[in-house]
Amino acid sequence: MMREVKSKHVTHQTRRGLLGVLGTGTAAGVLTACGTQQSTTGQPATGQGSSAAQSGGPKTLTPATIGWDTFRGVAGGVGTKWPDDMVKTFQDKNPSVKVEYRPIALGDAGQQSAYPKMLSAAAAGTLGEVHAWDPSHWQMYQAAKKNLIRPLDSYVARDKYDLNQFYKSFIEYQRWEGKLWGLPSWGWTGSDGLLYNSDLVANAGVTFPAQNSAEWSMSKLYEIAVKVGKFIERTGGAGMTTGMPSAGAVTLWTRAFNADNLSPDGKKSVLLDAGPKEAMKFIYDLANRERVIALPGTYQGDIFLNGTLGMEQAGSLSVFNRNKAIKDGNPKFKTQLLPKRKDGKRPSQLRGGTWNVGQSVKFPDHGWEFLKHITTREAVISFNANGGEGALTRPDIMNDDYFKDPNFRAFLENFENSMSHVVPANLNGFDFEAAYSKFGLPFYKGEVGFEDGLITLNTEVQKILDMPQI
Repeated sequence: MMREVKSKHVTHQTRRGLLGVLGTGTAAGVLTACGTQQSTTGQPATGQGSSAAQSGGPKTLTPATIGWDTFRGVAGGVGTKWPDDMVKTFQDKNPSVKVEYRPIALGDAGQQSAYPKMLSAAAAGTLGEVHAWDPSHWQMYQAAKKNLIRPLDSYVARDKYDLNQFYKSFIEYQRWEGKLWGLPSWGWTGSDGLLYNSDLVANAGVTFPAQNSAEWSMSKLYEIAVKVGKFIERTGGAGMTTGMPSAGAVTLWTRAFNADNLSPDGKKSVLLDAGPKEAMKFIYDLANRERVIALPGTYQGDIFLNGTLGMEQAGSLSVFNRNKAIKDGNPKFKTQLLPKRKDGKRPSQLRGGTWNVGQSVKFPDHGWEFLKHITTREAVISFNANGGEGALTRPDIMNDDYFKDPNFRAFLENFENSMSHVVPANLNGFDFEAAYSKFGLPFYKGEVGFEDGLITLNTEVQKILDMPQI
């Protein structure tokens, strides 16, 4: 099933230890000792194994074997049809190049279990030319900082490569400190809407306003959630679920109230400011005063799938997942984006990944050509249909039949204007997210009062932001 893998927390001691070994100077020494050529300027390397000059466009690739280490398009450590096809079609076009596809099996920690393996391979000098350090999981910034991946700006300029073939938001997501570090892999716009059981909602006497109408507002959403919730509770159901108390959900709800949960520089938690506080009161009241939200620990199984939930906070990716899970056509559902903000934007939080070229590898130019190959329109459509991924990164794929579902197409508006996350200034996204889960849950469940709970959550998040950069 196509999904974004939610992962367990990885211990920072292990991660920091590995990254410490791979500090800029040490990593260069370790990897250069394996016979590779280091480029510290971000330019395509020249010399042994390099097929292209600094300008004049891509050349015919010289004979080479490159490595592709990936957990994307991988099911249980076994490649799906997509990676196999990508290797074959690339080698058909470039018969002198062999691509060694090396799937990375995921453990109990989900996607986060792949990164220690990749770091160990980098330390041993065996990590291939192409791999993925996803920004949504806070990895791209560390990989760039530790000199594990190379900027792609010079390749883009040399080949006059058109970045506009992707949604702008997904390209901007690949940038950090003024450089482009990858090309988009998977991606969607987060849980930026609602997916609702159309029969239950109708039976509750509720009609959703058109999502572009002036009537569709946060106060209207509150009213609908209460009405649906009070109707469904008579038969043991619930009105709504949200992604709370995750960092992503807090971000999205604060943005719905024209604010954010972090200062733009990523140094300060602003949950006690007026806008974010209003957003948190909105959620807190629905959960604890109105009691129309199904809180974590109060239900078992998938209550939407079993027909006892009115609506859930969801996104474009959820449409595909629900369609695959529903076997008999029930429950029937519809979708709706969250109301527009004062600035005309929809609240969202971009979720996405990246494809990167290693910094210290024998054949970086070959790696760049392979990146271009696996991000074409045809490759991205196949990444969705055959690779089991939610890769919604290009506007030119949206006319394919795979994306024709009206419930999905309701989300397309956000792909043009999606809002990225704010990167914590100290790059400690792991502890940052964990703080929301730990201290946000008692708040969300009403185990503490609103004021005390929000102060505690804001304080604990700020403690993480005040830590030294990792």
